[in-house]
Amino acid sequence: MTRFVVKDSYFKKAKKDGYRARSAYKIEEIQTKYHILRKGDAVLDLGCAPGSFLQVLSRIVGPEGRVIGIDILPVEPLNTTNIMTIQCDILTVNVGEILSEQGLTTVDAITSDIAPNLSGIRDVDMARVDEIYGAIRTVIEKSLKAGGQSVIKSFFSDRFKGTVTDLKSIFRDVQVFKPAASRSVSSEIFIVCRGKIKGVESGTE
Repeated sequence: MTRFVVKDSYFKKAKKDGYRARSAYKIEEIQTKYHILRKGDAVLDLGCAPGSFLQVLSRIVGPEGRVIGIDILPVEPLNTTNIMTIQCDILTVNVGEILSEQGLTTVDAITSDIAPNLSGIRDVDMARVDEIYGAIRTVIEKSLKAGGQSVIKSFFSDRFKGTVTDLKSIFRDVQVFKPAASRSVSSEIFIVCRGKIKGVESGTE
């Protein structure tokens, strides 16, 4: 019974606060704890639909910052000048071209709330998780500036430790965090990565 009360409280709170989904509180809590974003930052949000992360990110970076959202699903427009969204597949998109069109070569931070569509078939689902992580990793390598930050949603599985170990080869500090707004029955977990190491693709100097 408690689980449903928690679910309802965040759902109702999101509606009251004007957020599109409860996930807004996840990125808010991460920002409060880890301070990954600053005013004026350029942020790339992967898997941005329905737009709740975008709403929070936009407020944090302010009018002098920029937030670019990418999702395979359409996103209802947000009436905020520092947000733009692009409908495309993260597995095939050329993020470098998108940034170039915005006058950018890299971004200050990358966030991802992507959840793969699961079939219930273990081997198939693990392959999907690996594929999505590989795509996110490529974007981080090529598009995140040296010293930049990233927040990646993941799930507890046989692959999780390997994912964390891999990210430690890219970032100076990697923390695992489950926000209070995450459903207790969900295996989702967020990996907070700070300080992209110079010499990793776009970070090379």
